[in-house]
Amino acid sequence: MNKELLTRYANNPILTALDVPFLCNAVYNPGAVKFGNRYIMIPRVEDGRRDNRLHVAESGDGIHFTIRPEPIMLPLDSEAQIWEKHMYDPRVTFLEGVYYIAYCAQTMEETVRIGLMKTVDFESFERVGLITPPWNRNCALFPERIGGLYARFERPMNGADAVNFISYSPDLLHWGQAKAVELKTETWLRNKWGVGPSPIKTDEGWLVIFHGVWWAIGPVYRLGVMLLDLEQPHKVIGQCPEFILTPREPYERIGEVNNCVFSNGAIVEPDGQLKVYYGAADTCICLATGNLVELIAACKQ
Repeated sequence: MNKELLTRYANNPILTALDVPFLCNAVYNPGAVKFGNRYIMIPRVEDGRRDNRLHVAESGDGIHFTIRPEPIMLPLDSEAQIWEKHMYDPRVTFLEGVYYIAYCAQTMEETVRIGLMKTVDFESFERVGLITPPWNRNCALFPERIGGLYARFERPMNGADAVNFISYSPDLLHWGQAKAVELKTETWLRNKWGVGPSPIKTDEGWLVIFHGVWWAIGPVYRLGVMLLDLEQPHKVIGQCPEFILTPREPYERIGEVNNCVFSNGAIVEPDGQLKVYYGAADTCICLATGNLVELIAACKQ
């Protein structure tokens, strides 16, 4: 490649703390989906207490978003009160007529696991359950069943040698049959890597945007792309060896976490353009675009 495969929107960032209608420290790492003719983002919003909640942001053009002032509210039972002190890093997946949101549920002591909620209209939301044990913060559902089972891409937080898995479930609550995803380790992702947005189905395989981390003075988060087998998605059938987006701009290099581009949400347009929504420096939300055909070709080079 002679250039990064994702191109930044010229007027980034597209959503900042100043766009939130209350005292806010940062807004970043959104899930994203097309809902009819509307674009929906579910961003991580860190308020003036630095508590993290999920909000709904809406747009008619995929660029100019209005964020709702009230967070997504779920009924709180005794377990949820403990685990949902903070909610963040959502991935949104349209699956069998329902929009599922997998998110990090974290205690005040910063122990984290994955929660799952669902909605059909982005007005009312229902908790499905807490679907992983503690110490997991990277999880995205596949948008259809595989071999008759629901599937997810996940990375338990098991240290520097963290392994990503594809796991399966009959009901979205009970998960198993985990198989490791054997991505080739490149220098730019040698410390750890994890899934970004929900996998995108193409004729060539499941296209997956992911983040990779290399430790310089501190961690540097970049984006990459891979291609998975449609029927056995733990098998990597193509991988772009180079990153497709790296922190370069001031809004990506300086913030709550320096040198960080991190995506949870991507939308494929009818013309094959891919809109990738990403958090920059754990501070604001930005947009980059790419071409689906070019991304697939880069995985197969």
